Amino acid sequence: MDRLDRKLQELFPEILSSLQASVRIPSVRASAEKRAPFGREVGRALDHALREARRLGLRTGECDGYVGWAEIGDGDEMVAVLAHLDVVPAGDGWSLPPYGAEVREGRLYGRGAMDDKGPAIGALWALHAIQSLALPLRRRIRLILGTNEESGMADIPHYLQAGGESPRFGFTPDGDFPIVAAEKGQLHVDLRGALPPHRRIGLKKLTAGTARNVVPDEAGATLSCPDETAAARIADVLNEGASAGGIPLSLRGKGTETLDVSLRGRSAHGSTPERGVNAALFLMDLLGEVDEDWARRLREVARCFLGDPGGRSLGLAVSDAPSGALTCNVGIVEGGEDSFLMGLDIRHPVTADAEELLDRLGGWARGQSLGMELLRRKPPLWMPPESELIRRLQKVYREKTGQEPSLLSMGGGTYAKALPNTVAFGPRFPGDPDVVHKADEYIALDSFSRTVRIMAAAMVELAS
Repeated sequence: MDRLDRKLQELFPEILSSLQASVRIPSVRASAEKRAPFGREVGRALDHALREARRLGLRTGECDGYVGWAEIGDGDEMVAVLAHLDVVPAGDGWSLPPYGAEVREGRLYGRGAMDDKGPAIGALWALHAIQSLALPLRRRIRLILGTNEESGMADIPHYLQAGGESPRFGFTPDGDFPIVAAEKGQLHVDLRGALPPHRRIGLKKLTAGTARNVVPDEAGATLSCPDETAAARIADVLNEGASAGGIPLSLRGKGTETLDVSLRGRSAHGSTPERGVNAALFLMDLLGEVDEDWARRLREVARCFLGDPGGRSLGLAVSDAPSGALTCNVGIVEGGEDSFLMGLDIRHPVTADAEELLDRLGGWARGQSLGMELLRRKPPLWMPPESELIRRLQKVYREKTGQEPSLLSMGGGTYAKALPNTVAFGPRFPGDPDVVHKADEYIALDSFSRTVRIMAAAMVELAS
């Protein structure tokens, strides 16, 4: 292991250069093209990684542009490292070019630097180092490079359906250190309701959010008013309610018969709704200031979710020791005229019964005269502490860091759910800030170097 560490430290300038080249490819999902089912730039990122692998003397393979892989060693069994090369859109608020891959003050900045191109490229070079040192292995080691982790995870199922091999052991460097042994189950549910007819002030449109698994940071509504006087009066009512609640409200058109209302909150991942400020729910609640039955209806429903990320009002408040409490995020709200829709992202504990939770939610929905539709259901993941995979990864982490490797849980989902006997292992260290999916995403070079060495040691340990 000392030889492997020294080798990787010698290679680090080349590893960094390889990562910069990958980050400079804006591999955001786009329209499918030939041999690039998730868009040209995603295909370019996969091509770059596979060219690097071949240049480093690794065996490579590819599955219809969905997945590529690089492999070393021999044997009937295989150890897998799963990483992905697609990224979320850059978004706003960057102080440096999001695809510039610039190094400043010991950090490499760019979309995907941490999630997940840094670990992916680092694992590629770890394979090269292991092979160049001719370290003894009982199992093959395969780095599986996915291309659709951020927008549906259709890539790994395609790989398996095409005959792709499953591992004896595996890990995905797309979570946290020490080890993520539990990932909550996920339910995507839509709720639909009717709105009473308006008397004077009507709702033409209500919209917030683009994905169920994101706390919406902006919400807007368009109100129809019988005249300018009514629009101005409603604007005053909403302003007063917003001021009392400390809500950042914007109004346009109060001198016309149409009033546009917008409200800003704070975004967060849908698995941690308590970290955000849900603009959709605050706007629905604020609209309750309007003297209309439809407005009171929106407020009534919104208050079942406001300040209650654990779903207590819905009868969903459950928790367990391995993974913690259930969370419920309202990620999408759409409405207008006579109806509204709310898109929920529910992350439930690993020991919870999903059917029972759906029954409870259905009972609550019926009591609220809401229709309910289940759109997605993903089972949880729980790797017991006594499993061989956990014990081996704990051994590696303990030896490489000198710290006791506790077991973590997360509400988000990783590739670990896609293949058997696999968990998330790195790359974020305890205490490090969470920069994933945010403006000015970066990976600290010292942490990156340490992550590569830990991954390499884990590969050797699992393949030995």
